[in-house]
Amino acid sequence: MDRYEKSRAYLGRARKVIPGAAQTLSKMPARFPQGAFPVAASYGEGARLFDIDGNVYVDWIGALGAIPLGYCPSYLYAEVLSRYDLGSSFSLPHRLEVDLAERLRSKIPCAEMVRFVNSGSEATEAAIRTARIATGRDIILTVKDGYHSWHSWFQAVKNWHPGVPREYTELVKGFTYNDLASLNQRFNENSYSNESCQVAAVILEPCLFEKPKDGFLQGVRDLCTQFGALLIFDEMVTGYRWALAGGQEYFGVTPDLATFGKGMSNGLPIGMLCGKREYMQHAELISGTFGGNAVSLAAANAVLDVYESEPVIETMWKRGQELQDYFNSTAFKLCFEKFAVCDGYPCKPRFRFMHKCERGGEILVNNQAMSLFLQVSAEHGALFHPGGMNVCYALTDLDMEVTHKAVRKGIESVSSAIQNNDWSALKGDIIKPVVTIRK
Repeated sequence: MDRYEKSRAYLGRARKVIPGAAQTLSKMPARFPQGAFPVAASYGEGARLFDIDGNVYVDWIGALGAIPLGYCPSYLYAEVLSRYDLGSSFSLPHRLEVDLAERLRSKIPCAEMVRFVNSGSEATEAAIRTARIATGRDIILTVKDGYHSWHSWFQAVKNWHPGVPREYTELVKGFTYNDLASLNQRFNENSYSNESCQVAAVILEPCLFEKPKDGFLQGVRDLCTQFGALLIFDEMVTGYRWALAGGQEYFGVTPDLATFGKGMSNGLPIGMLCGKREYMQHAELISGTFGGNAVSLAAANAVLDVYESEPVIETMWKRGQELQDYFNSTAFKLCFEKFAVCDGYPCKPRFRFMHKCERGGEILVNNQAMSLFLQVSAEHGALFHPGGMNVCYALTDLDMEVTHKAVRKGIESVSSAIQNNDWSALKGDIIKPVVTIRK
């Protein structure tokens, strides 16, 4: 029986009507071993995802981080469904806008005022626009290997940015994460003095997989203050995961502005710009018909209720640590630990398969090994992403048992392929990186 028969048929249809066969770069079939991996979902429940062929998986992709509480928690969707009966968009602002904004202001260090939008990309666009208005400056500094949106203002910093005018490259400049000297150099390149600095803002994720060096984030904060630029934390991934308020809470460094999204409403579209009042007063120009959608706001309120009453953050860190420990101990037992590793933070782990380049011994990502691992682990009931995982609160002990077996089978298959120089077990295509996302 063809495990992915319906997936193959779906993919053929999707390619005819949807560019890339998916609405999101990180969900594109090419990111996975096509032909030996599910292509489309049917529904989700808890930490489990069911594909259109009826196969079930423990889902460590977690809707790209958008469902920290898992799929369809009853306590959340009862609130959402009741809200639908009362309407979602109105001719006036809905009362939930202030209710939710007040709650978030009490929980997020920088959040003196709040602006709701519909996605993370919108939120970072809003942050950049607000920073430029507030400072009267144009240039944005950002981590070149990071990711803040598919929008032109950010993609201009990438080496490859199709569709982005060349002139945009003069308005956004890259620096290296964990390297204060590279950031200081960028400031000085775009300044005659502190008073005549042309930099409007520095935007970065407080962290992702690489841990910030001691003093790095505070050093970024100090440089922004010195040159009169705003500091923007993109908390899209760190928010509701490292801590409720993200990196600014976890690391104790407060930005001027911050953006949130993804897990805020556990799967419903929402994004948020928040920050200090003196800067946020310029955010009134950020506008959209569906900003402040009452259904998403109701869901976000319900999510906060759960975070306030249950150990969501602690559980995600615990389950992620279990995954990291099992993966690394299994790799060690197979004398494979230098080639395969699960690193990153427990709440946001990633798998890495590497090999040494013959010239200079450089460590490179091995996409062939990752492809085989993803294929085999899916066959044994677990979904992983080559760009990293998103732990969810709904994971059970049984889910972890299934995960451990899938990890073990995956590592064993890759180890065998390498030792025997035989990759015939790989039935799907080798995964392709998305060059406009993170390095």
